[in-house]
Parts: sequence; structure tokens; C-alpha cells
Amino acid sequence: MPAGVEQVRIATLRVLDDLDDLTDDYAHDRSRLPGWSRAEVITHLARNADGLRGMVEGAARNEVVAMYPGGTEQRAAGIAAGKDAPAVALRADLRQASEALAQAWCSLPDDGWDRVGNAWQPRTMRQLPWVRRREVEIHHVDLDVGYEPSDWPVGFVHGAFDEIFSTFDLRAAPSRPLVDADYRVVANDHDSAWRISLRGTDVRVESDHGGQVDGEARGWGCDVAAWLYGRDPRAAGIMATGDLGVLRLPQWFPFS
Repeated sequence: MPAGVEQVRIATLRVLDDLDDLTDDYAHDRSRLPGWSRAEVITHLARNADGLRGMVEGAARNEVVAMYPGGTEQRAAGIAAGKDAPAVALRADLRQASEALAQAWCSLPDDGWDRVGNAWQPRTMRQLPWVRRREVEIHHVDLDVGYEPSDWPVGFVHGAFDEIFSTFDLRAAPSRPLVDADYRVVANDHDSAWRISLRGTDVRVESDHGGQVDGEARGWGCDVAAWLYGRDPRAAGIMATGDLGVLRLPQWFPFS
């Protein structure tokens, strides 16, 4: 079983611990995710667990199952269903859905981890613990219950950078300006830097080893990851120099 399953369990326990004192009023107040209440974020986490569990159970039967067989409509309806739920029901829903997903992972045969499901794109079962961990960690911050990007484990931030930069060119927004520029992104405490070269529609990301760039954005690793994940829209945790177009990278290459 991938080590990521245990990391998901720990991350989930942290969320549930922070929801222990959740009141109905606080649950139905706004979260940090624009347009979402805390209740909707919690319900989304529960339905996300259900969707992943369905894929894993399908893989155990050697079947390819979609995360949301009903597509975006099913996803939206599932989230909306928890909008007015009381706090106690929201906590129980998330706990039960998370436990059911964990059980599905435990029941998956050894040869099932390389089988594929459809989470908007083909994903092996081996990839799903990271997918779930990312959802839990990011939405824990979105809940605005005292958990911040600075609380993210170092290993999660490393994984976030691997995901963000390996998929950068795939996430180009159709409306982004076709600029010619070289930008550097630096995670101060991770001793890591990336050069993002934009040449019209061509996008290239590689490790940066110094040299001239048009603009640079730097900060603590957790702040850089939060910014690139779209959780710091004002780039409050980022110091930028040179061409300030570098601060538009999360809008030009949004993560969803």
C-alpha cells in the first residue's frame, strides 16, 4: 500500500480535530473559497472521498469507474446537498466518507494499484492518495478554522511543487496574454527555484540555476505553493522583483 494512504489519514484527522467545535452558524458562514460556505467545503470533501472510493472499488473489480459518473452536475448537486446541514451532520458525513475510502484502499489487492479510474482524466489507483491528500490539505486552509499554509507538512509542499510545475504547461488559460518572458519562482527554505520560459504559446518549466530573468517571485515554500494553488490571490506572501507580470502566473496557469 502506498505511503500516501497514511499521510491522507493524518491530514484527515487534523481536519476533523479542527471541526470538533464547529457550530451551525460557523458552518454556514463564508469560507475562504469564494462563493462557498464552510458547510459546502466540508460536503465537497466528503463527496470527493465518495468519488475516489467508487474508483477504488471499481478497480478492485477490475473495472474503470468515473469519479463522478454523473459529471459536473452530480458533483455540484452533491455539494449543494450539504449547504444547510447542521454541523454535527457535516462532521459525521466527512468522517464516514473518509473512513469508507480508507477501507477501500485497504481492501484493494496488490495488483490493483496500477489499475486506472477516471478522475476527469485517467488516474492510476497509486496516484489517488496524493489527489486526496491535496484536496484535504488545500480545503483545510479554505475552511478558515485556523489552519494555514504554514501548517502544511514539508513533504506536502514538496509534492505540491512536483505537481504544480510538472503540469504547468497543461494549465495555460485560453485568455492569457502571449508574452515572451522568463520568470523565476524561488522557494527560499526549500533551496529550489524554477525558470518559467514563455514564448507565445510555448511554455517551458525547468530547474533554475541563476542568470538573467525578466521577473522573479520568491517566498517561503508554503507561501509559494499557496500562491500557485490560487490560495493567495493578492500574493501577500510573495516578494516580486522586475517584471511584475510574474505575479499573474496563478491567473495565467490556474490550478483547479
